[in-house]
Amino acid sequence: MLKTLNNLPLRIKAITFAIALGTIPVLLVGTTNYVSSIQKSRQDATHAQENLTTATADKVARFMFERNGDIQVLANLPILANPEKTAGVTPQQKQAVLDKYMKIYGAYDSIAVADVTGKTILQTTGEVISGLGERDYFKAALATKKSVIAPPRKSKLNGKYYVFIAAPIVNVNTNKITGVVRTRIPVDNLDPIAKASTATLTGNKRAAASEYHLIDAEGKFFAAEEKNQIGRDAKKDFASFATLQRDNKVASAENTDRIGNKRQLISYAPVPQISGMPNLNWGVILAEDVDSVYRGEGQLLLNLILGTGITALIASGLAVLFANRATKLIQGIASSIASSSTEIAATVEQQERTVSQQATSVNQTTTTMDELGASSRQSAEQAEASAAGASQALNLAEGGTQAVQQTLKGMTILKDQVNEIALAIIRLSEQTGQIGSVSSLVGDLANQTNMLALNAAVEAARAGENGKGFGVVATEIRKLADQSKKSSEKINTLVGDIQSAINKTVMVTDEGTKKVDQGLELAEKTAVTFTGVADSVNNVFLNSQQISLSAKQQAIAVQQVVTAMNSINLGAKESASGITQVKSSAQQLKEAAQQLKAVV
Repeated sequence: MLKTLNNLPLRIKAITFAIALGTIPVLLVGTTNYVSSIQKSRQDATHAQENLTTATADKVARFMFERNGDIQVLANLPILANPEKTAGVTPQQKQAVLDKYMKIYGAYDSIAVADVTGKTILQTTGEVISGLGERDYFKAALATKKSVIAPPRKSKLNGKYYVFIAAPIVNVNTNKITGVVRTRIPVDNLDPIAKASTATLTGNKRAAASEYHLIDAEGKFFAAEEKNQIGRDAKKDFASFATLQRDNKVASAENTDRIGNKRQLISYAPVPQISGMPNLNWGVILAEDVDSVYRGEGQLLLNLILGTGITALIASGLAVLFANRATKLIQGIASSIASSSTEIAATVEQQERTVSQQATSVNQTTTTMDELGASSRQSAEQAEASAAGASQALNLAEGGTQAVQQTLKGMTILKDQVNEIALAIIRLSEQTGQIGSVSSLVGDLANQTNMLALNAAVEAARAGENGKGFGVVATEIRKLADQSKKSSEKINTLVGDIQSAINKTVMVTDEGTKKVDQGLELAEKTAVTFTGVADSVNNVFLNSQQISLSAKQQAIAVQQVVTAMNSINLGAKESASGITQVKSSAQQLKEAAQQLKAVV
């Protein structure tokens, strides 16, 4: 069969190819558009139903928020919260007030008030209400002192579902809880909210097959489009409900309805909690038959088939027209190719010679760059050695600087100690002078004592025998006075020697202080000199490092150039090989053009 196809004229092949070329892309594009359109349509439908489910949940939440506000209003009515002020109002008048409020709100079928014991003390007109004290919502309102919304419950009397709301009554005068007011909402009053949502969905040109469901905290239906579903477990009717409820967010899934046994698109949304209102833990599900949701998919498939058929017919006609023109054009091109291939072969041969010369030049350049790279690496090594030497010199200079700093510190300490010695010697000189003064005073006292003793001896001699004993005492006193005078003179001599030695010490200390100052000045100059040497060596070290880094970068750059030259050399060789192949291909092109001309 392939042989038969190969033997067909080029014109027939061109027509067949043109038809395929015009039809297959359209078919692929149409199929892709069909698939994407279906996906987009399903996404839009799902998104629209999710938005509607969310809106329904919001409406239910707002409805219950308003009812929670109603119970607050009722609990604060003067006839309940201020009985002292409304003591004159009769029970019939109070009942009329409750009847009026129930009619105004329109959402309740019963309002009742009980005292703290649970006894009904006031209610709207209708059946008698009793036993409120046993109700969970009554107990919760008293315990929490807040409004309570009880879960929907089924009445044992009529089988209908109701929602009870209760709130404590606080006496405005005593601030004590005096009772509880409760309202009863038939769940049927929630139906208009959900039906309005499904009516909106129907208004979007969708079949009125949408079903609404309100679900309590236990996962059971307490309101639904199909009344026989009320009271059933949502998990049994919708297999995906457990997953949707666990995530507690807006989501959708396809399920088979257990009652109608139809495939449905279900969307779930939790009823949001509004600030100031107890959490309901309710949910909303909207369900619609998949056949209704995806009704437009059949029309899309029909459009795809019709579009592809029409395109195929148009492509066939155009293929015949273009095939005839293309055949003539190919004949002219084949002649041009045969002529051009000869010129290409001559040009390629010239390029082959040029590439060979280029390869030789590249080899020489590569050798030169290799030598330059070796030189750069050697320079880098020498620069590193210089940097290492400079680093050692820097360490030595820093050590010398530290030694000079320590010497300077020691000289400063020595200067302070010499100054302290000088101060001590000066204090010693002052104290020695004081000793000399005291010694002179003692000498004067001794002279005076000697004179007094002499006078006493004279007076004793005059007294005769009676003054003889007193004369002996005066003589002894004169001897002691002479000894004191001699001791004072010795002390004065010693004090003079000490002061002479102290003066010499002061002079030596002054000279030592001057020497210490000169040593300090010399040490400071040495420290400055070492600091300058360290800075100079540090600059040498930094410059050596910079030279080493530059040499390394130069070596790397040279290596990169060598690598690039090797690549160029390899490319030149490949170019030479490629040109040889091009030369061969040009010859083959010439032969193919001649064959094409013969086939056409």
